[in-house]
Amino acid sequence: MNGIGAWLGSLPWTRILELVVDVYVKAAVVCALAGLVTLLLHRSSAYARSMVWVFTLVALLVLPVTQIVSPVWRLPILPRVGSWWQSAQQLSGVPEMTDKEFDAAVVDELGGRGAARSGAGSMPFVADWRTWAAIAWMSGVLLCLVWLFVRMAVGKRLIMQCCAACGTWDGLLADSCRELGLRQCVRIFESGDIKAAVTIGAINPAIVVPAGSSAWPIERRRCILSHELAHIKRWDGLAEILVLVTTSIYWLNPLVWLTARHLRIERERDCDDVVLNAGAKPSDYAMFLMDIATELGTPPRPAWQLSTISQGSNLKDRIMCILDPKINRKRGVRATVIVSCFLILSLILPLSMSGIWETQAQEKDKAQQEELKKEKQMQLEKESEMQKKLEMKKKLGEKVTAEEKIKLTWEKVEANENSAAVLVHKALMKKGPGAGAKMVEKIKASEDEDCCYFDEKEFNTLGYKFLYTKKIDEAIEVFKLNVKMYEDSWNVYDSLGEAYLVAGKYDKARKLYEKSLAMNPENENGKNMLAKIAQLESGESVAEKK
Repeated sequence: MNGIGAWLGSLPWTRILELVVDVYVKAAVVCALAGLVTLLLHRSSAYARSMVWVFTLVALLVLPVTQIVSPVWRLPILPRVGSWWQSAQQLSGVPEMTDKEFDAAVVDELGGRGAARSGAGSMPFVADWRTWAAIAWMSGVLLCLVWLFVRMAVGKRLIMQCCAACGTWDGLLADSCRELGLRQCVRIFESGDIKAAVTIGAINPAIVVPAGSSAWPIERRRCILSHELAHIKRWDGLAEILVLVTTSIYWLNPLVWLTARHLRIERERDCDDVVLNAGAKPSDYAMFLMDIATELGTPPRPAWQLSTISQGSNLKDRIMCILDPKINRKRGVRATVIVSCFLILSLILPLSMSGIWETQAQEKDKAQQEELKKEKQMQLEKESEMQKKLEMKKKLGEKVTAEEKIKLTWEKVEANENSAAVLVHKALMKKGPGAGAKMVEKIKASEDEDCCYFDEKEFNTLGYKFLYTKKIDEAIEVFKLNVKMYEDSWNVYDSLGEAYLVAGKYDKARKLYEKSLAMNPENENGKNMLAKIAQLESGESVAEKK
């Protein structure tokens, strides 16, 4: 589970979601423009319109692949997903976080990936709304693809349970193939599980007719074969897989489902045109479709059952088209292919070379840079102002206090984002005593040398900053950390001793000053402080006697 959690945590969920939204927006544009093209082709044949929809679905499948190419045209349409629902303060780089979020952000800032590489264990999988949104989309895609395989398995199972159609179908099949110019070898089976003819298979399709259909009138059987062979000639088995895969990827996009619906409507109309062009009488063929619909009945069929020649909510429209003598039933293959190819090229090339995030991202980056620039400028102004005050005091002969020096020094340290002392300061200010030691442990556990650095003088400055602002406990904690990290430095013992002295813990202060003097006998401050401690202790003893 840790391995899976680490793998999930390593995925760029925000980038995945941005890619999905990017592709969905562009897919909606493609579908809308394809719909406009089919409206312009309303006087053309159903074949022409169906091919437009087929190439539209191909374009939708190609669209995600083209996103690996760096965008050239930058269109300011949507803000970056990573910035959605964030306040202005968060965008400026100063997030308001809970304690848990604070810890997680610190680990990430210090190189959480380095911690994941350490032998202590993997980083836990922490998901926000972007992660759950991307996972929900992936789950929908997976379920839709599972449904595709279920349909394929049902079709294969149906073929395995069928028996070969009787010989009366063979002659009609050969004649129909010859009339349509279909050279492909087509098999025909009978099944008691269906009530209307269906075509099953993409590469090696087969026609399945209801059991006992050999007794049907010859004209009715000829219409069935012409319709199903038209599907085979159109390679609608592959087209249906294309439809299912595309709707699986774009299952949240209603325009893609509408595109798939229009494709199915137009291909059925085109197959009807093939039947009529083969010599069927429009009124007889329309009556034939109504008879099949009546035989199938109105109860809802199982979700896994394959579609048939007369099923679908567009049956009424199909019959109206069959009976309309003004409809163009000429296929015009070459012109249709040219129009469809032009459609896909004119849509995909510009869309693949554009990006809906880039301008917004650059604006945000620029705003953040400007914000950082302003903060740095303010920091420099503060330092300059403090420096001028100190120089003025020196010129006037006034004594510059240690507190003023510490304040100026810390302002310079605080400008270094990679300073471990700065991170410890933030932790202590947010959570109080105890948080500094935990922060140091996290920094060291990250094992990322480039994330931040430790400096004895900076920690010493931080300790005195707390000391001068009356935060004694925090000061003692920082000085203790400095002693732990720099045991060979006499100065860290001297500073910790001063903190204990301010806290009134004379015994601990004396021991630290003695250790500091042992390491550096020339430490005059240590000698003076020991004398001060002795004086303070003697003063307390006299007070106790009185």
